Amino acid sequence: VRIYGTTITGNKITKDRIILRELIIHEGDSMSTTVLYEKLERSRQNLMNTGLFNTVTVLPLYLDARSAMVEVTVNERWYLWPSLIFDLADPNFNTWWLTKDLDRVNYGMYLNQYNLRGRNETAYIKAQFGYTRQFGFRYKVPNLDARQRWGISVGASFEEQAEITANTVDNVRTLVRNRYGSNRDQWKADIEVTLRRTHDIRHSWRLKYTQAEVQDTIVRTAIDYFDGPSLHTRFLTVGYTFLWDRRDSRIYTRSGHFEELRIDRYGVGLLDRSAPGITTIYGTTKQWWRPHEKWTLSLSLRGKYTFGTPPYYVQEGLGYSHLVRGYEYYVIDGEHFALGKGNVVFQLVKPRTHRVEAMPIEAFRTLYIAVYLNLYTDIGRVWDTRYAASNFLSNRWINGNGIGLDLVTSYDQVLRGEYSINAQGEDGFFLHFTQPF
Repeated sequence: VRIYGTTITGNKITKDRIILRELIIHEGDSMSTTVLYEKLERSRQNLMNTGLFNTVTVLPLYLDARSAMVEVTVNERWYLWPSLIFDLADPNFNTWWLTKDLDRVNYGMYLNQYNLRGRNETAYIKAQFGYTRQFGFRYKVPNLDARQRWGISVGASFEEQAEITANTVDNVRTLVRNRYGSNRDQWKADIEVTLRRTHDIRHSWRLKYTQAEVQDTIVRTAIDYFDGPSLHTRFLTVGYTFLWDRRDSRIYTRSGHFEELRIDRYGVGLLDRSAPGITTIYGTTKQWWRPHEKWTLSLSLRGKYTFGTPPYYVQEGLGYSHLVRGYEYYVIDGEHFALGKGNVVFQLVKPRTHRVEAMPIEAFRTLYIAVYLNLYTDIGRVWDTRYAASNFLSNRWINGNGIGLDLVTSYDQVLRGEYSINAQGEDGFFLHFTQPF
């Protein structure tokens, strides 16, 4: 079959060139029917993964037995979101639920503008109060040049926090609070340049400025919070990231793979003041296999290695953005970590899209829903040379196993309810609001 062009319908805001960029089939291409349908499906996945559309169809419109047009039909999302902030200050919902302390809640508002000018640009401003006061903005342009390969992102923020984590004992955070004001003020600004040579591979280079100061009560609790007894830090971070992302869906993946390599240097000599002076390497690989329409097998491996001794301010082990399921109530500090996850997912409710004509706005008339049963096992370890004496989970392998129910719905929302048992024999029911890995 020879391709003679592309037609696009349904895009009232999004520019045609933004849609055409995601297609891997072009005018003048010739291929077998089998390859044609494979490329049409991958093009549809690419368009859905932009996050710009509720639904996408990419189909051949045959002119005769040997020639066809590519017909793209999209249903656009709502792009302007003045959204409320109701965010928990604890590492996860389950830790917060132990106290249900409303003083540990952040509240405020984002004003998000997605798909700005119809060019997949993103801008937001943020005003947050409560547990942590934070003000910031970001502007992201992924398609600077005519070939839509180069992009740029700039942002800045100011944050002040009355209570911060200064240590861990028995793998529980030691929180230090200032009743009369802020315990830590920090200013951040960054710029990132991205290169997307192909649909699945991305490179990014970033430069970030960080400045922070704490009260002396923090240094008395953790003398290594910055660098020795210093109350201030200031440094530049330079970094590079390589991404190879070939997932069918970035919101809830059923097949494909994802690889990431990230290198960051904290403190380069210029503007340094009590800088960390460390280099971190972070790597991850994720694989999904779909032996049957209803079944998915998945495996992920990730780890971080630190060159140098990190101050407490920039160290991170397991328990925050990365954790072994079943250990939601624990934090394991350290220089290095390794984490493996295995999942067997069974589709209980097939992904379905429903039209709700009663909704007055077209962007909200499409309702998506899917439900999955999830069996999992996680294993991890943190290597720690500084805090291990007072934290029993450091420098040992830990494991968690369980069963969960995952609900996936419109606008990339995922709700997971999981029952887990860890290697200490502790069990519990936990809620999460992201995909399993």
